[in-house]
Amino acid sequence: MEAKLKHLEFIHEAISRMATNSFLFKGWAITIAAGLSAFAAVETKRALLVIAVVSTVLFWGLDGYYLWLERGFVTLHKRVATLNEADIDFSMAVDKKHAARRWFKTCWRPHLWLFYLSIIAIDLVAISLLKSK
Repeated sequence: MEAKLKHLEFIHEAISRMATNSFLFKGWAITIAAGLSAFAAVETKRALLVIAVVSTVLFWGLDGYYLWLERGFVTLHKRVATLNEADIDFSMAVDKKHAARRWFKTCWRPHLWLFYLSIIAIDLVAISLLKSK
């Protein structure tokens, strides 16, 4: 039973790291978008806002990737929890079948698109306001 608990502990630590990364990406996305928007407003440079939009999209993709990995480790945790002690192999491999499609679906989870599209929408409004000046 000790090997099974240790394996589950390894998987749980990976899940925690993925959740921490997701949280950090959201913080960085807001910080970079806000900073570039502030500079763009002062300097009236639309290019900075375009960079803010591009960086937000990149953070969205990375956040989705780590959320996809987290969900893979949760599935692995459930599978390992049902294994017998003799079948424990300490594998940390997540299912990567149809990975790109599952990652894209993960990126469109409601909390992610609401968060990142809000940042992008604010930047796009600012771009249009600067364009009209």
